[in-house]
Amino acid sequence: MEFDLKEIEELSGAKAHVYSVVFESEEDSLLEQFVKENAQQYSKEMKKIFAKIKKMADITGCRKNFFKEGEGVWADGVVALNHTGRLRLYGIYFNDTVILFGSGGYKPPHVKSYQEYPPLNTKAQQIKDIAQEIMKLIKSGELRIEEDGTLIKI
Repeated sequence: MEFDLKEIEELSGAKAHVYSVVFESEEDSLLEQFVKENAQQYSKEMKKIFAKIKKMADITGCRKNFFKEGEGVWADGVVALNHTGRLRLYGIYFNDTVILFGSGGYKPPHVKSYQEYPPLNTKAQQIKDIAQEIMKLIKSGELRIEEDGTLIKI
């Protein structure tokens, strides 16, 4: 799995850096793909999501209570952004100063968990796979998280 980490500068701020993943064969980050797939149909939820991200980046930092934890395996950091209506955005929580967003999608009202809904399960599995790769990079020293939230991939 070859990918780069891209800081989303227009969303990053004084309190937190916001990143997304760009796969080797693609131009857009996963977060940009998420926007393209959902912005028109779910504009209200998208506004709520991006207001929350900007608040984290500029004012509060990435507090744990902004996320639903346990979306992946134990201690992999995979989370979903909380209180976003029916739209789910998955990511990897590192600490108060950095968050990496993947993708997500709409969760229909009749669906209890993302595992029951193949389109959403695919997006969640994708971020879980990325989390595993990122943990390998951190352990090997190929990825560092600076104190200010900057990610450095060596």
